[in-house]
Formats: sequence, C-alpha cells, structure tokens
Amino acid sequence: MTVSSVHALTTTLLSAARRPGPARASPAHAAQLHARLLVSARLAHPLHLTQLVSLYADAGLPDAALRAFHAHHLTAANLRTYTALISRLACPQPVLAFSLFARQLLPSPRRALRPNPHVISAVLAACASLPTIHGRQVHACAAKTVSLADVFVYTGLVHLYAKGGDMASSTRVFDEMPHRSVASWNALLVGYARNGMYLEALRMFRELAAQGRNVPLDQVSMSSALSACTGASAVNFGRQVHACIVKVGLDGNAVCVTNALLDMYTKCGCSQEASVLFDSVNCRDVFTWNIVILGCIHENCFERACGMFRFMVRAGVLPDDVSFTTALQASVCLAEWALGVSLHASVVKTGFLVSQGVATSLITMYSKSGRLDDARSVFDVAENHLSIMSWTAMITALQQHGQGGPAIDLFETLLEKGIMPDHITFGSVLSSCSHSGFVEKGRRYFSLMTQVYKLTPWSEHYSCMVDMFGRAGLLGEAKQFIDNMQVKPDASVLGALLAACLNCGDLELGKEVAENLFEIEPGNAGNYVLLANIYALHGRFEEAKEVRIRMVSLDARKEKGCSLVNIENVSIR
Repeated sequence: MTVSSVHALTTTLLSAARRPGPARASPAHAAQLHARLLVSARLAHPLHLTQLVSLYADAGLPDAALRAFHAHHLTAANLRTYTALISRLACPQPVLAFSLFARQLLPSPRRALRPNPHVISAVLAACASLPTIHGRQVHACAAKTVSLADVFVYTGLVHLYAKGGDMASSTRVFDEMPHRSVASWNALLVGYARNGMYLEALRMFRELAAQGRNVPLDQVSMSSALSACTGASAVNFGRQVHACIVKVGLDGNAVCVTNALLDMYTKCGCSQEASVLFDSVNCRDVFTWNIVILGCIHENCFERACGMFRFMVRAGVLPDDVSFTTALQASVCLAEWALGVSLHASVVKTGFLVSQGVATSLITMYSKSGRLDDARSVFDVAENHLSIMSWTAMITALQQHGQGGPAIDLFETLLEKGIMPDHITFGSVLSSCSHSGFVEKGRRYFSLMTQVYKLTPWSEHYSCMVDMFGRAGLLGEAKQFIDNMQVKPDASVLGALLAACLNCGDLELGKEVAENLFEIEPGNAGNYVLLANIYALHGRFEEAKEVRIRMVSLDARKEKGCSLVNIENVSIR
C-alpha cells in the first residue's frame, strides 16, 4: 500500500471508531488502534493523533487520552489536538484541562501555537468549575487573540461570569459585544434568574422580546423568565410571558416550558390556573407531576397529592426520588401508614433508598406513625448513604419518642464519623438534653455549636437551654443565660422562662416575664394560663381568677386540639 492509502485507511478507521451507535469502538478497540498507529509510526501525523485522543476521550478514558498525548507525541500536536483533549478533560478534570491550556497555549514569544476561538471555548467549559481567577485569565487571553465579533467565545464568557455569581462582569462582557445571538441573551437572563436578581431578569426578558424577529425567543428564554417571575412572585408578568409562549407556539410541545409555567402558577398561589394548564397539556414528564404534587402539599391538599401520585404511576410515568419524597410527606400528614408502607416497598424495588430525601422521609413517616423500630431499620439499612438530614430525622424521632439517651448516643456517633451537624440537629439534641435532664451535656453541646462549629443560635436553641435549666430547677441560671444573650429574647424564650417560673414557683419573676409576654403576643392564651397557675400555686386564687378574666376579655383562646382517625382508609377529624 502507498503512504497516501495507509493514511486514508487509518483516518477512516479512526473516524469509524468514533461514530456513535452499536458499532462504536470499545476501550479495547481504541487500544488496538493505538498500538497499530505506534507500529506504523502514524502518530507523527497531527490528524491521527487528534482522532486517537478524541477516541479515547469519547470511550470514557480521559487518562488514556492524556497518555496518548505524551511528550514524544507533542511534536505532532496542533491546535485541533489541544482542543480535542481540553474539551474532553473540561468536565472530568477541569484543573488538568486548564493546566494544559496554560502551559502550552497562553500567548508567549517562546510558543509556536497561538490559541484560537475553538480552544478558548473548550477551556471556558473547564473554568466554569474553577475559581473565578482562571476565567479572568482566559478572558485576558481572548481579549488579545479573539475578536469581539466572535459571538460564541464571548457568550461563553457571559455564561462563565454569571455561573460564578459575578453578574457585573457578565453584564459588562454582554454590553461590549457588537453582535449577540439568542444564546448570548439567554446566558445573561439565566444568570440573573439563578443569582436571585429577578427584576433584572424580567427587564432583560422585556428587552429580548423587543428585539422581535432579530433574536427569536426560545425555550430557555421562556423558562428563565418564568423562573424569575416565580422568584419575584410576579404572577401578572408571568401571565404575559404565558401569552408570549402561546404566540410563538411553544405551548403544549415544550415540556420544560410547561413545567416552568406550572411551577410559577403553583408557587404564586394560582392553583386554578395551574390545574387548567395541567389538564390541557399532553407532554408530561416526571417533573410535571412532581410540580403538581408539591403544589397540592403546599396548599395542604394531602389527599389530592396522594391521588395525583397514584395517577402518575397509572399513567406509566416512573416516579423519581422527589416523587417518593413528596408522596411520603403527604402520607405523614394524612396518617396514612398503609400508603407509606406501600411506598417503602416501591422505594426498595426501584432502588431509591439511597436517596437522601427519600430515606429522610421514610424515617419521618415511620416515626410519626409511632413505629420507631421501623424508622431505625430504614436508618440502619441506608446508613452509608445518609446525609445530615437523615441523621437529624433519626435523632429527632428518638427525641420525640422520649428516648433522649439513645438520641444523644446517636449524635455522638455522628460526631465520631466526622459529619457536621446543622442547626436542626443541635435543636433536637438540646431538646433531648432538656427533657432527659442532661444539663451538663446540654451546656457542652451549646458550646460546641457556638464555639467549634461557629453556628449562630436560633431562637429555638435559646428556648431549649432555658427550658433545660427550668426543668432542672436552675431558674437563676436560666435568667442569667437570657441576660447574656446577644439578641433580644423573643416570645419562645420568654415563654420557656415563664414555664420555668411555674416549675420553680417564682411568682415575682413570673409576673415580670408574663407582662412582657402580654405585650409581645397579647392573644396567646397559654401565657395567661401559666401566670394563673403560678398564682394558684401560691394560693392566690383571686389574682388567678383576674388573669383568666383578663384573658377572656381580650378574646385570647387556646386552640382546640384535633385528632385524626383513619377508618377503612378514610381519614376523619
């Protein structure tokens, strides 16, 4: 065979190996072709080296692609080779991709290769996962080597800065572009929406819509605008965006747009419009159903949420972890233990027990159903995949079932494993210490939260500490703790102190605290009842009667309790 025919055959083999489909080359096939190229000395050709690097990368072997790019092949590498390797390394190994670009392609008098728009676009994808300084270096390189008229590169820079939260730089690059595509507008629009700058996003969408046919609106534009409407609770603007969607023909055939519309209507409280929209569309995926089910839960329509979950399954849509989590939340609120058990079986069958949200919801469901052993079984099975949410749910379950000791033991295990507790975890642990009388441990955990983990206490943490001191009869320490608080005590903290006054029989402090509470929340009947009980404890029944008369005159009434009974799968209040 002639040299030209060998070259053509090699190129054809490499191109065929990269072709998607059932005949696509395996990693072993890629290695065989690599060996063949080495034997025939064809790697000296830049095209063959580029194709081999791309072949390894497409087969999911970026390390092998890098080895193919070893030092003795660098003489054959051209810009296409670098672009192929950097683009394949950008996601799995962004640091390596940027290093390769910086060492070989940054402008320098000693380097023959100069970066072009293709390789800069490739390295921008890697910079999206790196600190902002890397993107700024590439931006400086682009300013020297790429014209502002290159829409693709500068759109990538707009997106890069927006993803890093630097909307000022993103806007500046956008304003400097002499020509912009719909992708350029979308990059800035998405950036505003994701960074919580909803009003700026809506202003940008209005400017984009004013471009008319010059820059046509697409699914990304509509979805981002609707996301901004949701964040800003601008339902009227959202209705206008809905009208634009109908006008450009994106209604009913773009699932992402439909989902954004449903999300906007449900979160803005327009349940009727969301229901009409859901019934009118034919393109529904699992996200569509999840949005509707979550909307039902937010409106406390738990039975409807469970019904929608059943309809989704019957429609042949496979639930995901969000679907199971929301359905389990609804079953907890309805006290539908049987439904929760059936959902647990489906979770195990579909393999979603490793999902943090699903495991947490299962633990909560069994705990609220009074089946603490089942909750612990779920926790033990999924322990290796659990997040702090699941650990907190199990600690809370133990605490709510009066098992303060096991709750504290589990918390100690969490600390031993090096898992960082959050505010809610500490709230459950401090509550366990309070109800179990572990005062010293309570002091230690509060200090651990504030001094070691640097978590600013919430009101519930302060009230737990005051309640703990009050239950232990340490009323003076409770009062001193409140005096040393860095924030003004609210009703929950003062309420805990008033309960401590009742427990310790301190009438004078009780009267003082109660008067403060009457000013903060005059309609809370519990405070009046506590003060009346303190008076009664000291035999001062006339004063107790006066407090109750005062409570009635202010129409402060205690909320009535409500029980939920399930009879033949029907919940009755």
